[in-house]
Amino acid sequence: MNVQLKTYKVIPLQMPGLKRLLSYQRTWLRGDVLAGVTVAAYLIPQCMAYGELAGVEPVVGLWAILPPMIIYTLLGSSPQLSVGPESTTAVMTAAAIAPLIAANGGNYASFASLLALMVGVVCIIGYIAKLGFLADLLSKPILTGYMAGVAVIMITGQLGKIGGIGIEANTVSGEVGEFLSQLNRIHWPTLILATLVLFFLFTIQRRFRTAPGPLLAVLLATAAVALFNLDERGVAIVGEIPAGLPQFALPSLSVQDFLPLVASAIGIAIVGYSDNVLTARAFANRNHYKIDANQELLALGTSNLGNGLMQGFPISSSGSRTVIGDSLGSKTQVFSLVALVVVVLVLLFLRPLLAQFPKAALGAIVIYAATKLIEIPEFIRLGQFRRSESVSGSDYNSWSFTNRYFDWRWHCCGFIRH
Repeated sequence: MNVQLKTYKVIPLQMPGLKRLLSYQRTWLRGDVLAGVTVAAYLIPQCMAYGELAGVEPVVGLWAILPPMIIYTLLGSSPQLSVGPESTTAVMTAAAIAPLIAANGGNYASFASLLALMVGVVCIIGYIAKLGFLADLLSKPILTGYMAGVAVIMITGQLGKIGGIGIEANTVSGEVGEFLSQLNRIHWPTLILATLVLFFLFTIQRRFRTAPGPLLAVLLATAAVALFNLDERGVAIVGEIPAGLPQFALPSLSVQDFLPLVASAIGIAIVGYSDNVLTARAFANRNHYKIDANQELLALGTSNLGNGLMQGFPISSSGSRTVIGDSLGSKTQVFSLVALVVVVLVLLFLRPLLAQFPKAALGAIVIYAATKLIEIPEFIRLGQFRRSESVSGSDYNSWSFTNRYFDWRWHCCGFIRH
């Protein structure tokens, strides 16, 4: 009996999620199950799209959701945060690795796994150094600018997929210029399919906010491919997906491969943690509970370590999936475990369906997600700071820090690529 009491006292310090599971209330189950199934329906096409955005195979996007769901359930301090692949860390991963592969060659997937390991180590060092207090310096205005920048990168990066043309440029201006120069080569069935998917996503989001729009869109697009034989007419599909689940594997890379990624790992860790803690704090304030900013460093770090050892890539948290879970009544990370079970079942038994997903639809999903990152009202509010005669010191500091932070993120995400 004494041993049990001692164990219980340790849990709140190291595994707040486990403590929450041990005190689980039956009345929470309905909301958690409903949220878990719906979030799984949303994340399957979304994470496949983010896998492509990161530069790996689409199925790796699904693999990369599995370890974080388990690890964060135990170690995370937020009962509602949805961790896993998301747009910011995905695009930063591609921006970090693509130039190295282009210059020296190598195994892209191994680089992605190594980068996840490095991000995990950076976060855990921050946890040990108790750097969670830095989250107090982060506010909504700080992320507004870089989110808009990431959105631009995401959109321009999908132009080739939705147009059915090859784009070799790796800068925003280059991608736009190359797309415009090849308008006469656009594959119209691909572009029409992507346009219809985008129209469907915006329409269903406006009318049915809790519906799994991306899943419905990609299923309808897949049905259209089968019905009209669009793959035979040049519409690209995901193609064959490896059987089974991700396996434990250490990245087989040398020290020379490790060193160029150090700065990128630090940048991704800072941005990923910023997203993580701000999203968690927003829902904590909304639903009247508290999170532990330092514990979030440990949870995010170990989640990335898990991905690095299981053929994944760097991850953070998803605001859109968290919103869906909250709107459907999620109370604990049981909703993540439910989503995990659904994803595993899909990977084991529905791979032929995933293989038929059109890449244009996945590209449209990325563009749709990107539009959610641009907050026009917040830009207007920040823009009024300099015109206002009664700007508080804290507001002015937030605006100044936002500018500096955005300049740095503009560089990290690949607007300036070396």
